[in-house]
Amino acid sequence: MTTATLIDSLLRTAQVGSLYALMAIGLTLTFAVVRLPNFAHAELITVGAYVALVVSILWTGNPLLVLTAAFLVSALIAVLANRIVYKPLSRQRSSIYTLILSSFAVGLILRYILFLLADRYELFDRRIRVPLEIWYRDDLITLTNVFFWVVPVSIGLVISLSMLLNYTPLGREMRALADNFTLAKVIGVPVDRVHDLTWLLVGGMAGVAGALWGIYTWVNPLVGWLAILSVFAAMVLGGMTSFSGTILGAYIVAFSENTIMQFLNAWIGLDFSFKPAIPFLIIILVLLFRPQGLTEFSADLRRLYPRRRVVHAD
Repeated sequence: MTTATLIDSLLRTAQVGSLYALMAIGLTLTFAVVRLPNFAHAELITVGAYVALVVSILWTGNPLLVLTAAFLVSALIAVLANRIVYKPLSRQRSSIYTLILSSFAVGLILRYILFLLADRYELFDRRIRVPLEIWYRDDLITLTNVFFWVVPVSIGLVISLSMLLNYTPLGREMRALADNFTLAKVIGVPVDRVHDLTWLLVGGMAGVAGALWGIYTWVNPLVGWLAILSVFAAMVLGGMTSFSGTILGAYIVAFSENTIMQFLNAWIGLDFSFKPAIPFLIIILVLLFRPQGLTEFSADLRRLYPRRRVVHAD
């Protein structure tokens, strides 16, 4: 593998890892606060991509408008899905299996609505119309404005969500529901309001991730579904409910799919068609050998290397 190929794969890892982190942290937030592994998350990503595509067709060349529209529409759909489907089922004390199946149903409905609309208006495999410009070039790498939109926006949104969770009353209420739902409800946390705002944030971030993914690649009705396995791998690798672990897991999954895959192709000739198997392999290995994911490494290190007590002589 040449130096240029290695650098290109690392840059691709940074770009894809940032997108996976933005997608996965919303999925982790849903699982931690609402206690629902939301399989319709893939379609929220696709909705964001299609909203961005339509807006870019109508008003070409305004990335900020594209991302804002994707955030708002996906957030609205996520809140409506909660109000119409998930909240009534929760009030009936439906099992987690019923809620999972309902998320599958919501995802399928959204997906085939998008298929019908894409077929009607010929919106299959289209690029979001953001002008492509080269912002940096040397002998080894070429960076376009797409890279400088995708990576800083994704990282900025992830940092903003982390600050919201740690330094705002809403974040404290979300963390209280994630830690102990029953106790949080007893002490007066407004569960319905927190769940609605959680869905709004989850849907909005998924929409922005879909828009950025569409700018990076292309848009079709399966764009979110094709990415969701890698997103779940990042979530599982991060420990399911750990936000920092999910972010780290997203970059590990992206590194495995890009740089490690590039090494395997160069060294042993492994075909790139095996790339979709990598998230499956990560999920299986984590669930078999370390179900808690990356969240317990610091505790493990403390157990292996405990602090020495200083004993003072009298």
